[in-house]
Amino acid sequence: MLKPLQYITQYKFALTVSLFSFWMLFVDDNSALFIYKQYNELKDLKAQERFLKMEIEDMNQQKEDLFSDDDKLERYAREHYYFKKDNEDVYVIEKED
Repeated sequence: MLKPLQYITQYKFALTVSLFSFWMLFVDDNSALFIYKQYNELKDLKAQERFLKMEIEDMNQQKEDLFSDDDKLERYAREHYYFKKDNEDVYVIEKED
């Protein structure tokens, strides 16, 4: 009957360290699992930020190209927004999939 009590008193430091480690790794609010999830989320957000920065750079380049030349702007408006001059008709032909 005293064996479990003797075991606990004999290995109290090892048990304390193992219990503390278990608590910090899995149970605590700032556990290793929580930190790992946060790290992965941060990594995903940084990748998304890089992608969006590249998209912004591309859009700024397109904007500069369009507004630098009136012919390019007119062509873009005709192709994407179906703008037309007063004396012409626009027909939209869509391909069937």
